[in-house]
Amino acid sequence: MKKLSIPYAIIIGSVFISLSLYFGHSVNRYSHIEGKQILDKKEGRIYLLDEKKYILKNGDVYQYE
Repeated sequence: MKKLSIPYAIIIGSVFISLSLYFGHSVNRYSHIEGKQILDKKEGRIYLLDEKKYILKNGDVYQYE
């Protein structure tokens, strides 16, 4: 019984650490550029809130509702 508790502790600890790292990186995902423009750091999109559009890295412009 004592031999099985150490591997379970390692597995549970690694899952906990990986989940905390994953969710920790999404905290600072968005940042304001200027006015009503928001930059999505993960996707590389720039959201224009007043025009309801977003711009991708390659320059494509899309409308959203």
